[in-house]
Amino acid sequence: MQNMLAANITGKPFAKIEERSAEPFFVNDVAVDRANHYLGHLPLTVRVEPKVMALLVILATHPHELVRRDQLLEHIWPDGLGGDESLTRLAYQLRRAFRSFPQLAQSIVTISKSGYRLDATVSGLDEGAPGWRSHPESSREYNLSVAVLPVADQDDLPQNAYLADGMSRDLTSCLATSAMLFVTPYSSVAALHETEDSLDAIGRTLGCRFMLIGNFRRRDDQMTLRFELVDTLDSSLAWSGKYIAILDQFFEVQNDVLLSVSTAISTRVRFPLSPPELQSQPFKNDIYRILQMTETLRYRYGKEIAQEIVRLCREGLAIDPDHAVLRANLAVQLSQNVVSQWEADPQAAEQLAFDHIEHALAMEPANPDVIAGAGIVNAMFHRPREALAFLRRALDLDPNKAHALAVLGWQACLIESDSDGIRLIESAEKRAPHHPRFGLWATYRATGHLFMLDYASAVPACEQAILRTPNYYQPRLSLAWALLALGKADLALAAIREAETFEGDQIVPKFVGEMKQWSLNSPNAAQCAEALDALIPLSTADSGSRS
Repeated sequence: MQNMLAANITGKPFAKIEERSAEPFFVNDVAVDRANHYLGHLPLTVRVEPKVMALLVILATHPHELVRRDQLLEHIWPDGLGGDESLTRLAYQLRRAFRSFPQLAQSIVTISKSGYRLDATVSGLDEGAPGWRSHPESSREYNLSVAVLPVADQDDLPQNAYLADGMSRDLTSCLATSAMLFVTPYSSVAALHETEDSLDAIGRTLGCRFMLIGNFRRRDDQMTLRFELVDTLDSSLAWSGKYIAILDQFFEVQNDVLLSVSTAISTRVRFPLSPPELQSQPFKNDIYRILQMTETLRYRYGKEIAQEIVRLCREGLAIDPDHAVLRANLAVQLSQNVVSQWEADPQAAEQLAFDHIEHALAMEPANPDVIAGAGIVNAMFHRPREALAFLRRALDLDPNKAHALAVLGWQACLIESDSDGIRLIESAEKRAPHHPRFGLWATYRATGHLFMLDYASAVPACEQAILRTPNYYQPRLSLAWALLALGKADLALAAIREAETFEGDQIVPKFVGEMKQWSLNSPNAAQCAEALDALIPLSTADSGSRS
């Protein structure tokens, strides 16, 4: 973290509050038992997580004052394990607890891109007691940062592209499971690498100290792989390795690279690191090829691509019926196809999606990819409570799952009309701006604003979604929803006509039905239904209005 010595707006040095007293304090006359993590008195009490209580105590010590996000991160997670999205989730949970008490409902204020403020009267909390201390400026995040550059095929053969992409993604995601390491999303590294060759320049742009570089040469099933870990602080070589292996040993090589990189960084910075999670399954070339192809296809998302992903997943399951991640991926794609009106028999597709995700969970109940898939499937089929539970569990296991974070934010907007849901989606977009699902996140953000009746904010979000996914009809109808609610019927009609060029003139009532079903879970269900119903008569305007 940076600026650890910075003062808050009062000029007082900001430091960690140590737990000293079991005495309760009061926020707008609501008792706070910080020792046992309760708000309120019987018969109405609400229990919160310890870190949620820590956030409340810090905000309550500075009522009516901005407390910056970097300060909160440093003092709630002194071990450095917290991140921007972790703090946003704590604020979301605290707001949810506060809603049980009318006098607290609007007391937490988000200061955009800065931090939080508690607008409440606080009593019984000793601000001046011993226990405050300042922290020296720390560069731990920089010193423990690593990026995996795209692994190169020295022969640049198209038939090897899936191996290069797959190893790059795998090394990135597995390194991210090592506690304390700060790993740059692979999609961002790959995009930057296309325009910049200098390691120093890439490191400066990403704010990253260590760079892992790799290449391989393949002859039939024989592979020669070379890796180097470069410390950009002084352009020195922190570790290097050469491997000669057969293709079936692909995961074994990856595992050795992961352990070697983790050990080398730990040695360089003299900081203990837990080992990253390693691949435990045997390598199956055909399955691996299919998994990488489906990820690559998502960059060009549309109806035909979605159907091709389903076909590839089924092809893989014919080879290995017990591949849990492949089943979860198929379940997710089927659920998204149903929502997009791309399945001829939606009920059968829904049942099949649940069958696949239940099978995947039974095989690998602790796999964060499978758990996140279960959350997305439940979200798509209007089971928001189940979706939230699965998504939170997946993020607890692997906080780097940007897509799970985006869907969680979207569901928070829907179910609780909580604007912090938008911040969660924006956190995913900021973290992984080149993620294959990046285009869909703008659609989630747009509909999140719509479910919260924030039509003015929905318009630019819809426009971003259209730019990111130009072959997808849904952002255009979401735009029509927002524009019509703002009284701009002509522009709304133009957006409808654009959407109809992709899916035909019956797509509007299907869209309205789907969105109304979703909005049943929203506290703004009646207003959403009224705004959506208005789209149908507009869509049936005569042909003269179409020009």
